[in-house]
Amino acid sequence: MLAEPILPLDDFAPPGPREVRVDGVEKPVAEVLLNTFTPALSRPLDFLIPPKLDAAAGPGVLVKVKVGTKRYIGVIVERKDSTEWQKPLREIERTLGDLPLLDASTLELLENVSLYYGTGPSSLLRYALPERRVQVEQAFSTDPPQWDTSAVTVTPPEDTTWARYAGGVEYFSELCQGHHPRAVVSALPLGNNPHFQPSSRFQPIAELVAATWSNGEQSLVVMPTVEQADEAYLYLRDYFADSNQVVLYTSEIPTAASYETFLRSRFGTAAVVVGTRGAVFLPLARPGLFYLWDDLAWSLSSDMFPNFSARQVLLMRSQLCGAALALAHYSVNSGDLQLVTRHFAHGLAPHREVLRQCTGRFEFLSEDAQLAEGITGAMLLPNAALRLVRQGLKSGPVLLLVPPDGAFSVVSCSNCGANAVCEVCGGPLTFEGSRLVCTRCGNIPANYACPNCASMKMRGRHLQSRTVIDDIGRAFSGVPVLVSRPGKGRVGLIDGASRLVIAHPGGEPFAVGGYEAAVILRAHMWANRTALWTAQEVMRQFLAAGALVKPQGRILVTNRIDPRLEQALVRWDPWGFAALDLQEREAGHFAPAWRTALLQGESLGEVLAILRQEFPEITVFGPVPARGNPALSTAFVSVGLRESQDFGRALRAVELQNARERKSGSASLRIVVDPPDPAGQIG
Repeated sequence: MLAEPILPLDDFAPPGPREVRVDGVEKPVAEVLLNTFTPALSRPLDFLIPPKLDAAAGPGVLVKVKVGTKRYIGVIVERKDSTEWQKPLREIERTLGDLPLLDASTLELLENVSLYYGTGPSSLLRYALPERRVQVEQAFSTDPPQWDTSAVTVTPPEDTTWARYAGGVEYFSELCQGHHPRAVVSALPLGNNPHFQPSSRFQPIAELVAATWSNGEQSLVVMPTVEQADEAYLYLRDYFADSNQVVLYTSEIPTAASYETFLRSRFGTAAVVVGTRGAVFLPLARPGLFYLWDDLAWSLSSDMFPNFSARQVLLMRSQLCGAALALAHYSVNSGDLQLVTRHFAHGLAPHREVLRQCTGRFEFLSEDAQLAEGITGAMLLPNAALRLVRQGLKSGPVLLLVPPDGAFSVVSCSNCGANAVCEVCGGPLTFEGSRLVCTRCGNIPANYACPNCASMKMRGRHLQSRTVIDDIGRAFSGVPVLVSRPGKGRVGLIDGASRLVIAHPGGEPFAVGGYEAAVILRAHMWANRTALWTAQEVMRQFLAAGALVKPQGRILVTNRIDPRLEQALVRWDPWGFAALDLQEREAGHFAPAWRTALLQGESLGEVLAILRQEFPEITVFGPVPARGNPALSTAFVSVGLRESQDFGRALRAVELQNARERKSGSASLRIVVDPPDPAGQIG
């Protein structure tokens, strides 16, 4: 008997959406986004709404559902009357409360941000939903708030602190008129001026918030640390007469208070929300202003997958909501400059004469000065630094900024000390036995010569920083010494009494009236790192320390660094240095000039082949063995900005495919989008 011929399947189309009907229920299909990390469940799934839950199961409501043998909590994204799932749909088991906790704008934000980072929106849902408290929810009233906007006093634009910026009056006026401008601000130091209190650095924020409040809109203020968020919160409560409209959202407040803040933000009963990184997804009923301070602080980037940054989320959110945006710090970076050059935001810099009146003066010990001092020129505290500290202590506090304890290794030129970099990708070189190898692209240069002096002699250097606080204290016997570190060991505020303050970056206390002088020790411990972020981090940390010094005060850096960086600090010109940094990133195919990703897995050949097929002009560095685990490989890839959305979809598909293969025992693939250091490793 002859076998029946196999029918061709070319003319068969996949089944389309099918209509679903439930008696008495309009739009009985609910798209539910599950709160889970499982990539296969990262997109909204369809469930059936039973008649008993019809009234309660609205968009934004939390529900409990069952997938396989497990139960999950999720949020309803949308209700509809059809589904593409061809099997019978499972019913929603029950609803958790009847409040729509997430609005359509927040759900769309989760989708957009997750697509940017190449994953599904469910991986971000835990950031948007705090731990639920039933008692708080039951006591909460969702009645429309009655805002007394007339009780808010808005200062005329010409009399605000924004009048000190070129374009500041226009920016503030637009905000007062109900428009929503965006700006990148190189902030003017205020807390260091004897005529201001240290808390006055929050005055520009209060002025923007007042203008937004007067228009009946909410403001979200995001600070890099809990301590700074607390200080800003207390200042804004004192600034406004109706202090109950100002709320706090950080990881250190009680869970019940956190959930109450979430509800007040979501339903518009709070005019101002001050928080840290976790607040960037807070739903706002009437978003008017997003303010972010120190956008490149490490604490503003998540160290857990999907490694999102608060800066990127607020950039996307301001576009989505049409709200005003302000990114501010003493320094600016290449990403900030890119926003200005692409006309996404205004660039606000202080008028030059005002800047010189309100800032200190950076000084660097020249090689001639160090040689003239002899052996003391290479000491931890050279004579020039000792003289400056002793002179400053006669009238007030003096700041000594030291790098955090730690060590790192570099390969540098034996003749001039310049770091050895790859001729192909610009990545750092390291020794593997007797040969040099690039840690970024794996290139093995032959007959490598220093690009600075042409010497072919290289050496490995182990740079280590030890903060010898006792030795510094002995050099100033009889002088009170205060040590301040970031986090719990940070001292927030000191008076103007004479004392020596030794601080690590991020832990500098504010001094009433400002410091008399500052000394930055071991600057080479920052500047000699081979990471891509080194230069912008030096600029950020040094300007933040310099902003604490009294106007016209001296800021002495005891070690020489990159001359371009030195000149930018002397001129207090972060914009000029950001332009140089952006040019180098454009040439090197690095973020933010390009869309980049760092991939790490057991075998990246198939993943890279898929990406090369999707993006023929993709740039790939590597793969190279992962540091500390040679069984894994690391590769860096970059594509053009115009391919951003397609790049995100490709990474999302690759992650999902890898998750399916993981069941058969293959190693997981880890992805970091726009890594701060392309030669770094995924921890």
